Amino acid sequence: MSLRKYGWLFVTTLLLGGLGGVLVAFIFDLDKLSEGSAGNFFVGTLMYLLYGMTISIVAQMGFFAYMTINYFAKTIFKTPSLWQSVQVFFILFVFFDMIYLRYTSLGEGKGVGPYFIEPILLLIVALVTAYGKVRLTNRTAWIPTMFFMFVITALEWIPALKEDSVHATLSMLVPLLFCNVWQVMHLHRLVKRES
Repeated sequence: MSLRKYGWLFVTTLLLGGLGGVLVAFIFDLDKLSEGSAGNFFVGTLMYLLYGMTISIVAQMGFFAYMTINYFAKTIFKTPSLWQSVQVFFILFVFFDMIYLRYTSLGEGKGVGPYFIEPILLLIVALVTAYGKVRLTNRTAWIPTMFFMFVITALEWIPALKEDSVHATLSMLVPLLFCNVWQVMHLHRLVKRES
């Protein structure tokens, strides 16, 4: 990947994260933004834009951490099927952990049912993204895309998952998903060798 391509990915991901932050503002806090003067609206929107851009930096760090892990894992595990099996194990492990750990820390006196929502939602997004990636590239992209979209996004999402608040959870998830889907769907174009 050339420096120019990386710069393009960095800037577009940053802008998408900001767009995700503004979208969250308009969905959850439009009434607060609309109170008072136009200055209040613009400053509040700017703060959500900057928040989304900050989340995009987290998403970009996770993306490049995954690429590094993937590179080293391919050299450690001699057969591709072994590395794929490890990734599937981690997908299942993180799915269980997202339910169990949140339930044990936040679910005192509540049923376990509501703690299935976040992992199932994230799994659906990961499945749809993996399907799209396979359509654009080939079948071998299925498990790595699922792993990145589910496991890495869940790790990036941990600060919000510690809160028992829909607003906190979604305000971090929306920019993360905007950024992670964008990055993984453009990776094959950026690393393609130009003839």
